[in-house]
Amino acid sequence: ANWAWVVAMFRSPVNHGFKMLDRYIRMGVRKKGLHGPYFRRYTAKHKQWENEKHTLNALIKQQRLYMPMQRAKEVQQYAEEIVFHAKKGTSYSDGIVESMLISPEARQILYEQLVPRYKDRHFFFTRIINRYATKIKHQDPQAFIEFVDWPGELRPANPVGEARKKHVAEQYDASRRNRRRYIGEAVKLGLVDPSQPKDLKPEAKESYLQKA
Repeated sequence: ANWAWVVAMFRSPVNHGFKMLDRYIRMGVRKKGLHGPYFRRYTAKHKQWENEKHTLNALIKQQRLYMPMQRAKEVQQYAEEIVFHAKKGTSYSDGIVESMLISPEARQILYEQLVPRYKDRHFFFTRIINRYATKIKHQDPQAFIEFVDWPGELRPANPVGEARKKHVAEQYDASRRNRRRYIGEAVKLGLVDPSQPKDLKPEAKESYLQKA
């Protein structure tokens, strides 16, 4: 009986390597139990879009989700698109937004919080952070996907709009090394006169440096 158990263990799909395991999963092998199917990658085609809608709805409501890396990359494109179309405000864009949202709570958060938050940010509303960890059941790499520019974000995003001007002015005035680094952007933002690059304009100092 002990030898039979050893042989059965080595003949199990998990020990055949990734290709054989992937083959068994595609054939419909599932691990039933308290948690249901443990591998959801190969669901039916008509269910995949509904899963994306529910994940997008949860991301908008919670602002951050923890999921496999590949699924986070797939959800990210829809999160970027829905904020982009919500900002445009045309009838065509409104139709796309309504086709992707499934709850009034997500719609309220999108139009009342996300659209004003990203008025100066044209793209890159979300980020994916690799956790460098894998799921024990299927060894998929895990990651965080979250919206940027909110108080609970994992790390601060690059500022935009007036916040970007304030950041560049502070860095430009901090050291000579930063002046060499930010000279091009400072001139483009109108903070520095190209004929006098050693110092900021007086109005830039008054607006972004002398506010304690």
